Amino acid sequence: MEGGDLVIQNGDFQLIRGHEEVIQCCRHEIATNVGEWFLNPSMGINYDLFVGKQTNEDMMRSELQQALLRDERIESVDSIHFETDRKARALQISFMLIGKNGESYRGEVGNLA
Repeated sequence: MEGGDLVIQNGDFQLIRGHEEVIQCCRHEIATNVGEWFLNPSMGINYDLFVGKQTNEDMMRSELQQALLRDERIESVDSIHFETDRKARALQISFMLIGKNGESYRGEVGNLA
């Protein structure tokens, strides 16, 4: 995918693999409201924790850690950073993960809130 668009090359869809595929799976987990995906109702995060004026970063961080660790390739969540734009009512989440293979993964998800 390029900018969220499917890429077709030589008449076939191009799939990502390896490092980028792990990051993409983590982004999709965070960008999905729990219960939203009918094929996997446990996928995602509880968006109610991320909206409103009185959010709790500890609860948000815990929810994200649980979601990211659902991927069997992830060993630990190294860091989670929130960047809030209250005027635009937007939340950007950056994360750093360590895979079971020892590899580091860095990703972000924007426009949450």
